[in-house]
Amino acid sequence: MKILAWITGIIAAILMLFGLIDFLMGHAHPFLHVTQPENFFIVAISFLLFTIAFLLYPNIKKGE
Repeated sequence: MKILAWITGIIAAILMLFGLIDFLMGHAHPFLHVTQPENFFIVAISFLLFTIAFLLYPNIKKGE
């Protein structure tokens, strides 16, 4: 589960970086053809929630 947590955390960080790049480029030049940079952050938040869930799952499974 820790490997999945790392993978989803890295994906979330990359999406946040893409959102920052898109925000800095402005609406004149959409990055990866995404017109609203908020979309990157919405998906990144979902991946961060997956990361938290994957980190907490072993503790819940043990009964702690």
